[in-house]
Amino acid sequence: MAGKGGKIEGSGRKPKADEQKVNTLFANALKTFYKVDTEYEAKEKLVHTLLESQRGQIFISEHLFGKPKETVETTHNINNFDIKELFTIDKNGK
Repeated sequence: MAGKGGKIEGSGRKPKADEQKVNTLFANALKTFYKVDTEYEAKEKLVHTLLESQRGQIFISEHLFGKPKETVETTHNINNFDIKELFTIDKNGK
């Protein structure tokens, strides 16, 4: 069983310093793009831009409220065959 288990290089969460570096890069890019002075103003303009499109509205809603649960239809009829009939359990033991 040699080679199983242990640390795998490159796996796991990246260091916080790397995460902060990427956040700073994007914040500076947004400030330049929107021609504003503060990170807050840049983020606010980004939100306004996102709200102009339906996809942007969905993106913001999902991050604020969470994604809605998917509903899966469990009734499948093929040529009048109901799959639920296969799993019917007789309560009388017959």
